[in-house]
Amino acid sequence: MKSCFYEISSRAKSINFGRIFEEKSTSMKVLLTWVMAMGAFLIALRAQTTEEGLRHLENENFKSALGVFDQLIAVQPKNHLHYYYKGEVLFAMEDYQASSGAFRKGLDVSSKCDECRVGLAKIELVKGQQSEADDFIESALKGNSKKAGIHALAGRAYLYGRNPLLEKALPLLEKARDLDPKQAKYWIYLGDAYYQKKDLGQAMTAYETAVEKDKSDPETYVKMARIWAEGKNLDLAIQQLETAIETSPGYAIAYKELYEMLIRARKFDKVVPVLEKYVSLAGTDVDARVRLVKFLSYQAKDYQRAIVEGNKILETYPDQYTIHRWLAWSYYETGEFNNSLQSSYRLFGAVEKGDTATMRLYPSDYEYAGKAAIKLKLKDTADAFFEQVIALQPERLQEIAGQLAKSYYDVKLYENAVAWYLRKNEIASLTINELLYLGLSQKLLRDYRGADTTFGVILAKSPAYEYGWLQRADINHKMDTAEVKAFLAKPYYDKYIELASAAPEKNKVGLIEAYLYMLVFSAQAGEYDTARSYCDLVLNLDANEGRALEYAKILNGTKSKGR
Repeated sequence: MKSCFYEISSRAKSINFGRIFEEKSTSMKVLLTWVMAMGAFLIALRAQTTEEGLRHLENENFKSALGVFDQLIAVQPKNHLHYYYKGEVLFAMEDYQASSGAFRKGLDVSSKCDECRVGLAKIELVKGQQSEADDFIESALKGNSKKAGIHALAGRAYLYGRNPLLEKALPLLEKARDLDPKQAKYWIYLGDAYYQKKDLGQAMTAYETAVEKDKSDPETYVKMARIWAEGKNLDLAIQQLETAIETSPGYAIAYKELYEMLIRARKFDKVVPVLEKYVSLAGTDVDARVRLVKFLSYQAKDYQRAIVEGNKILETYPDQYTIHRWLAWSYYETGEFNNSLQSSYRLFGAVEKGDTATMRLYPSDYEYAGKAAIKLKLKDTADAFFEQVIALQPERLQEIAGQLAKSYYDVKLYENAVAWYLRKNEIASLTINELLYLGLSQKLLRDYRGADTTFGVILAKSPAYEYGWLQRADINHKMDTAEVKAFLAKPYYDKYIELASAAPEKNKVGLIEAYLYMLVFSAQAGEYDTARSYCDLVLNLDANEGRALEYAKILNGTKSKGR
């Protein structure tokens, strides 16, 4: 087709149109026939190009799709549908302001562009303006009561938004189906609506009907695969995706879904060729590659591949600032905490220097920076990042305080753990687990009175919690520092023994400590028989326990000859 177009273009350049009319040998009829043929050819070429743009859009190759529709607008600026398609591409790219502009331009070109009205309704839904969206949809449907396509488009606007409005989408999609029941796509949309309602049986029936109407549409098989995957039947899901690829080898979405499904099914040996095919179909432009890195880190959780692909992009396109976000995530998840934090710093620096109208930071950006800083034990840095998260999402303070406190405990920054647990406790009572880690942190900081109070709260809430009694006993033992011991721990060891002796093997370590403590207490009280009985209890649990063997020698008044 391209070579044919080149030949006609070359002919056109070589013809002097002024002389054609002067030359008697040239027939006006011949010229008219040639011009009409040229027009028909251009129309055919234009249709193919529109299809190419839509194929790029379907494959999420948005930059290439945008280029196609911009070219079409330049060639045919009075065709309102080109503006509509451009608006759809920009909408998919989440550039809602530019998308709205394209839809409005389509309406300027033709007041009959009802597709553009539906597009503007989608913009209003993104903004949360449902009433305005309803007005655009109503205007689009006016005079189109018999047009299935407009009903389907309107139903899709309500169905595929951030907050699906099923009660509005379903009647429109059902009307589209009733007007044109042979159209497979309408059954797919209905299946998606049922899927949103969690009615998986009806959704599957709709998809199966879509296959009956058109076995060549790969989208249907992808949708069916999702239902099988939700039912944990990954093998059947993979089969459906393979069918989609057999049906349409150029359908990028099927490869992307299959890649993720193979990872979920732990069929790692099949992943790489599928991923490489997806990349080739999604396009070689930088936007497609950036989306791939996002997919690898955010959805597929293939962090190592995300790191490799992300760094490749930065070598050639260092201005792709979002790559630093996905590298921060991926480095953190692979345990490279310093690289993660450095990637976060690069992200923050790029946004600070860049265009704040188009470049954004999210709470998760500060959160990953904070998490990496904790792992690196940069406690002041970590706190500063998490204060940023709380400033952006104050409703998460309780959740963040609990998570942060435990993270600090895990890396042995106990002062920070205590501070964040106490901060959370100001908002809502700590759980038993949180109280446990608070008490342990206080104990490790040698704040024995604070720890004793905390374990007292735990045992008031859960009096049968053996470990709580053991910890309180140990804390009181550590507080008992006078020259003449007061045996502050005795009542707590008594209670621990009462509860733990029901499962001696499970509680072996704690019971040995408790029995040894009671042995010493009994011996100092002159109750030697009781002391011997505790010594026997220890040796029954561990015949080689060194302290018990030494105590046995002393209690028996002779050197041990073994047991």
